[in-house]
Amino acid sequence: MTQTKITADAIRAMKARGEKIAALTAYDFAMTKLLDEAGIPLILVGDSLGMVVLGYPDTTHVTMAEMEHHVRAAARAQPRALLGADMPYKSYENAGRRG
Repeated sequence: MTQTKITADAIRAMKARGEKIAALTAYDFAMTKLLDEAGIPLILVGDSLGMVVLGYPDTTHVTMAEMEHHVRAAARAQPRALLGADMPYKSYENAGRRG
């Protein structure tokens, strides 16, 4: 039985209906698979992986390459859940700059 992929619109509809929305964090394929199979509709690859997985003292040391690596691992689980990701600290400040 194939289940429908959860989209941002589906999450918004859940919110509009007043439903509680479970959102949990995963950093890899295995945890993403487990959370998805448990029915969690929103899974975040958080920059907290810096402390939890990589041993950094805080989240400010996490690079874009590290986030991309973990997001790719989580995405390989092909979750039905909506998969979101944090951007590394201050990475948004350079997002619009070129050259």
